[in-house]
Amino acid sequence: MDEGVKILVGAAATAAGLLGLFMASRGDAGIQIFGLLLAGFAVFMNFWLIKRHFDQIDGASRQI
Repeated sequence: MDEGVKILVGAAATAAGLLGLFMASRGDAGIQIFGLLLAGFAVFMNFWLIKRHFDQIDGASRQI
């Protein structure tokens, strides 16, 4: 994945997570659960992107 695409995906996941937290703070029980799940997914997605980045660096250093 290109670096610019990674940044855009990470920014979109962060925005979705913030939207989820906002929804969780303002809605009824169903919306709260959905908002917290959306925020949890955003955290997972950003950590996964970080992991992929360092895995690619590690894989490139092993090929040298």
